[in-house]
Amino acid sequence: MNLLKAVYCNQYSELKPKGKEAAARTNGTRLLAVGLALYIILAVVLLMVISESFADGFTDLIEDTFGRRRGRSIGKFVALIPFLISLPLIRYTLGREDAYNQMIAEYETLGAEEQKRISSKGLYFFLGSLAAFAIAFIMIFIFLA
Repeated sequence: MNLLKAVYCNQYSELKPKGKEAAARTNGTRLLAVGLALYIILAVVLLMVISESFADGFTDLIEDTFGRRRGRSIGKFVALIPFLISLPLIRYTLGREDAYNQMIAEYETLGAEEQKRISSKGLYFFLGSLAAFAIAFIMIFIFLA
């Protein structure tokens, strides 16, 4: 089972004991979209650090779009774009009902130890995306200094 599917399995294994297994698909889709968006942001920041011309082009794009304004609202909007790109990709691939049901059926056939390992893998993916975002955040400050 791949890393992305493991996020769904993690949500299923955490919500099933609470009787909320129906919410696992929605939660998994959202967590994957957020995680992938954070990795996209990290990739853009890395490109900005590595390539000065990319950084200049990206900065020009932001200034052309929003003018000279800076601030939280621009940051929220720019961060929303990778999320809005990743959400439909996840929802219409792994998040489809038939794909999700097949994934959970496969997960249910595994032993308890293997289920625990896969669930942990899904949790680590999401925690890794948060760590990647923290790295990107630190790199932005280093880059701007």
